[in-house]
Amino acid sequence: MKRKRTKSRFLRNTLLTGLLILIPLVATYLLVSFLFDLLSGAGAPVMKALFGSLGLERFWWLEPITPFVNIFLALAIIFLLGLVGTNFIGRQVLEAVNIMILRLPLISSVYSAVKQMVETFQGPSSSFQRVVLLQYPRKGMWVMGLVAAEREDALGLVSVPQILSVFVPTTPNPTSGFLVMVPPEEVVEVDYTVEEAFKFIVSSGIVGQDFVRKGKVALEKSSSLDLQ
Repeated sequence: MKRKRTKSRFLRNTLLTGLLILIPLVATYLLVSFLFDLLSGAGAPVMKALFGSLGLERFWWLEPITPFVNIFLALAIIFLLGLVGTNFIGRQVLEAVNIMILRLPLISSVYSAVKQMVETFQGPSSSFQRVVLLQYPRKGMWVMGLVAAEREDALGLVSVPQILSVFVPTTPNPTSGFLVMVPPEEVVEVDYTVEEAFKFIVSSGIVGQDFVRKGKVALEKSSSLDLQ
């Protein structure tokens, strides 16, 4: 009976390990495939019109390389947009286009929501200040949160002058979550970078180091240097 249980556990653990290896590979393949189709499809009308105007459609060898040419064209356009966005005049033009889109009904709500999400998560270390643990949604249940801001408590919601806005991401999709406002003494700051916190959340807690208070690590490092 014990031997049967051991075999069953071995089979389950092996299958789970294989699944954990397979999921990132499949996700990467789907993402690369999606981007390939998106970029090759974006430049297809332009290349078809160009080949037609030049009379090159009769050459059979153009068909296999067309998707790669489309991708190169799409990447070139993205690169040019990046160049425009990095200089002063280009930023002014993009800001004017941004204002025009935000004035369009229906489209503006979708555009602003997507733009805000991209701006928030393209640089999480600059969007969030630090990583904390807090008890939510009840005492005794700990979750990982990202401090978004520290504000004056003008309404007197807590017993201290400051109140923290903490974003609690969901697993495995950290782009959704809950926003809670708590006093600073109800959170425990841990020695995690924001990038490490995202890895911990996406992996459902599988990837990550032990939880250590932020100040404790600095104190231990300072003590070890003094001993040397």
